[in-house]
Amino acid sequence: MSFDCTDQQARLGQVQSLVRAFGILGALRTADDGLTLTEVAKIAQLPRSTTHRLLTTMNALRYVEFDAQSSRWMIGLEAFALGASFMETRDLARLGRPIMRSLMMDAGETVNIAISGAEGVSYVAQVKPMHDQCAAIPTGAPLPMHSTASGKILLSHLDPADFDRFLSAPQLERRTELTIVEKSALIDQCARIRANGYAVDDQEHRLGMRCVAAPLFDRNGRVRAALSITGSLYRLPDQRLARLGRTLATAAERMSDEIGGLLAA
Repeated sequence: MSFDCTDQQARLGQVQSLVRAFGILGALRTADDGLTLTEVAKIAQLPRSTTHRLLTTMNALRYVEFDAQSSRWMIGLEAFALGASFMETRDLARLGRPIMRSLMMDAGETVNIAISGAEGVSYVAQVKPMHDQCAAIPTGAPLPMHSTASGKILLSHLDPADFDRFLSAPQLERRTELTIVEKSALIDQCARIRANGYAVDDQEHRLGMRCVAAPLFDRNGRVRAALSITGSLYRLPDQRLARLGRTLATAAERMSDEIGGLLAA
């Protein structure tokens, strides 16, 4: 029986590369905003040249992604699809970030991803332009469903029973004089939102601020989150707001196509 030393060395080399690749995925898994090549190499305890070679191969297979604008590496779609049947909130925010950043660069306004919770709707990801480092609502803060564009998107696509439960509240909170608090008016607006493909908050949550949002769908066609753009009344006049609504709806469709298959059923 012959023993092929060369063949054994090749197999060991493949195993070593596989172990290193998993080490790189482990490093990227906990970095919501990605890591630079130097950071990945340091955490994985690998030479930069080896790290770059592995990252390039994994990028071709879509297990990692490279953001050229920030020069950072992130977990890719295939890694999520292979490892889980659902996406956590953090993963949704991370995978949606490239499209969010592209929207922010094109529109020059703050871009958000929001989900619903027990206390209302909240932003789980946000990308801001340089001129808006303070004005935007921070992530994590619970917001009313009926006075925000993202909340109205999620309301508009609730199951009828869940929508009726929301409307069974004694009254809707008035945040500004423009907040829609009449339930019949909210029902009519939700129908228009479904027809138009996007929702608008016209100073209903905060005077002087406007927001437009579009739905993000999972693989079964259910709305799981909202993609939105927020800006000042001065920067978002009526005509631009409507134009951004159409642009946002297209971007949300693209995001749903790219990552919707990874959202929970």
